[in-house]
Amino acid sequence: IKHFECLKKAQPITIPSADVNKNLSSLSCVWKVLQTAKATRHSMLINIGGGMVTDLGGFAAATFKRGINFVNVPTTLLAMVDASVGGKTGINFGGLKNEIGTFADPYRVLINTDFLATLPVADLYDGYAEMLKYGFISDKSLLRDTYCIDLQNINCCDIIRIIKEDIKIKQHLARVDRYDTNERRALNFGHTFAHALEAFCAANKHPLTHGTAVAWGMVCELYLSVLLFGFPKDELSRLHYFVKDNYKHIPLSCSDFDKIYGFMTRDKKNISNAVNFTLLRDVGVFLCNQSASKTDIYEALEYVF
Repeated sequence: IKHFECLKKAQPITIPSADVNKNLSSLSCVWKVLQTAKATRHSMLINIGGGMVTDLGGFAAATFKRGINFVNVPTTLLAMVDASVGGKTGINFGGLKNEIGTFADPYRVLINTDFLATLPVADLYDGYAEMLKYGFISDKSLLRDTYCIDLQNINCCDIIRIIKEDIKIKQHLARVDRYDTNERRALNFGHTFAHALEAFCAANKHPLTHGTAVAWGMVCELYLSVLLFGFPKDELSRLHYFVKDNYKHIPLSCSDFDKIYGFMTRDKKNISNAVNFTLLRDVGVFLCNQSASKTDIYEALEYVF
């Protein structure tokens, strides 16, 4: 920040990395620094980092003195295409993903893809899972173009174009369904299983990255889509092989399924006692607020793992 004259009096706040630190303790630290620095309702918080930082920083800003402006500067692919846009903020709580939060729009989101050159390939794959999600809920053309991205040798023009397309999709869904009750839940594709897998692995002291959980979660939910709505089996197989080849394997056994299902029953998007999913009839044809039986959910886990 020393290179920016307008920020020479800014107060840096550093929080530990990794999603495990997206918690009440880190949030409290941010609030305390803002209070000690005598921030006012006219102050601004600039969140520079990955999705954990933009989620937590946005929530801190939205709640400090009932709300101050904030700017998101995402530095990871996952944050660029997903976490930094759309107006969702929050922290994990009680072992559950994004359990506490609010809807609050950033004053600006500044995306510079030069940051991607600083990331390990594994981090790029984390964001890439969310990009695949946009392809599945949008159309076959975007899905094809996303599959064609070479993360080992990124073509900046291609990835910038697809990032823009993904952001347009999210902005549109956030506009028509700001509070996430219907159409916006298309963005939840893969995430009901993903959040349960993240919570289960964190509880067992083997945390997953969000992108890895989403990748496996999409395979599980495509299986349900094949089972319940006739989604094309070849698309399921293609994704399954891709995820097996490029993402960390999650060593699960049938004895783990009850615990994973238990986390799913506590998902914040559930309706009454039904576990809520976004499923697909075909690429680009999404069905929000769908339920599946416990038997079907266990069958999906058994197929994938």
